[in-house]
Amino acid sequence: MKRKNDKDVLKIFGDFEKILHNKPSIEKMYEDVRMMKFKIRPVSGDISLLNMGNTRFIETLWSLGKLDEIFQKEFKKLQPEQQEVFYRLFDDMYQKFQHQLNTINLKPDNPVERAQIFEVEIYKEASLKKKHN
Repeated sequence: MKRKNDKDVLKIFGDFEKILHNKPSIEKMYEDVRMMKFKIRPVSGDISLLNMGNTRFIETLWSLGKLDEIFQKEFKKLQPEQQEVFYRLFDDMYQKFQHQLNTINLKPDNPVERAQIFEVEIYKEASLKKKHN
């Protein structure tokens, strides 16, 4: 039996798709990404040579951040049987964005003489919210 405050998984992802189709300006997305507390840690290569202002990179990070916000906001509100469907849809979208990140060329327009291989780890800093009684 569906309660009044129960959410529909498809509606949640439909609303998320609307957000993705109505993205703000790249400047606003860049500002949002900074507020989302993503951390980029070099694994190999010289990260200072990368173009971190790449529009596609910013858009994809912004989309991942918004997806994470939806997950954090909605997952616990769902019934257990809906959580499984929600998680599968979430994981599919997450994998899509991960693939996009892996295919973005962050090398500068004027390449260095020898080929560089870069590997970075991108993660989101966990926010520790204090609960007030």
